This record gives sequence, C-alpha cells and structure tokens, in this order.
Amino acid sequence: MKTRTPFKLAIFVLLLGFSIQLFPKTKNSSIMTNTKKETIGLLVTMKAKAGKAEAVKDFLFSGLPLVLQEPETVSWFAFQIDKNTFGIYDTFEVEAGRQAHLKGEVAKALLANADSLLENFDVNVGIEPVNMIASNHKPGTQNKGLLVIMNAKAGNSEAVERFLKVGKQLVDDEPETLSWYAFKLDDTTYAIFDTFAEDSGRDAHLKGKVAAALMENAPVILKDFEATAIQKIDILASK
Repeated sequence: MKTRTPFKLAIFVLLLGFSIQLFPKTKNSSIMTNTKKETIGLLVTMKAKAGKAEAVKDFLFSGLPLVLQEPETVSWFAFQIDKNTFGIYDTFEVEAGRQAHLKGEVAKALLANADSLLENFDVNVGIEPVNMIASNHKPGTQNKGLLVIMNAKAGNSEAVERFLKVGKQLVDDEPETLSWYAFKLDDTTYAIFDTFAEDSGRDAHLKGKVAAALMENAPVILKDFEATAIQKIDILASK
C-alpha cells in the first residue's frame, strides 16, 4: 500500500528524525487504562544498516520524551522484530491529532540520523496509515509483543473484520494481554499488534482462544496464512 502523498515527507521527518544526542536512553513501558477512542494510527517498519542496530535503538528511545509531550498521540510503541528490523506503531483519536503529531516537536529533530542509520528506507513502503477496527487495554508493564500481518481472501474482508471484533472480546479473558489492537492497512490487509509484560503472558496468549480461532478460521478467510506470520517482537519504549 502506498502512503498518501501528504504524509510522505512529514511522517519521514517526524518518525525517523529523532536525534540520538538530544535525550538519554530511557524506557517507558507502562500502559495506563486507555479511555480514549483510538480510530486511526501509523505503522512504520525500518531496517538498520549493517552495524547500526544499537544506534537505531538509541534513535528510537530518543523519540519517547518528545512523544510524551503530545497529548493527542494516544499510544506510541517502538519495537524490535529481529536483530536489524525495527518498527513504530502509534494511535490517535482523530485525523487532527495525527496531523498535530506530524507537525510536532519531533519533526524538528535531526533528520540526518535516519539517512545514516536506516537501510534503503522508502516512505511509500515503510510507513503506512492505518484504520482501527478494535482495541483492548489493561494496565501493566509491557516488554514483549506480537505483530501479525494477514491478507483477506477475495470477498472475505468483512469476515476478517468480524473475526477481529470478536477477538477484542476474547482478550478480555486474558489478564496478561495488556494491549491488543486490530487494524486495517488497506482493503484486504489487516494486522494485530499486542503487548505483554513477559514471555509467559505472550505464550499464554498464543495458546489461548484468539490464536486458536485465528488458526481455525485462517484457511477459510485468509490468503496463504501461515504461523510464521505471527512475529514475536520486543517493546523498546512506549507511551
């Protein structure tokens, strides 16, 4: 999916222009009980250049103090997928909040860091606006997570959305699933992003009702879905 043209430069400056000199390495992984209605968000994926993974972590940590000053940025997560692959996921109530985020203080940080740290970053591929389908929150400390990208079979987009809305109710019964987001990237592409305090909570979720329902329904409503699409991630910093 291509990012809409107005987002391109603004998002690139905002999410990737953190100066690693401005702030010390900090980790904020507490989540409050969320009472705001999140309707839209951004999903960013990026790959560190060879030998730059630790610098990218510092790069992401440095964004947190600025995001904490943005009242309209409801949630913000910096995460690591594998040794060299990283991401940002954040949410907003309304488009005005997302635009305020794109024009905020983070956008004034040094853009030069992104050019030196990231490998072949393409804003048309690496940055995607998303629409929320459902979310569920509990208080706690979050360090682990999951990111699942899935594609609906032709004519099954509505069925996938119904499945995701049911999933929101199922995670109510999972005390160790601290945040759970289901969102839409385009007409046929969907994702789940969820967080946990420890591996034990994540493992319990993977053995729980939502995961079981996903694997049961996947052959019917999802295109070429395999268990490898369920990616374990580490939460580096969050709001």
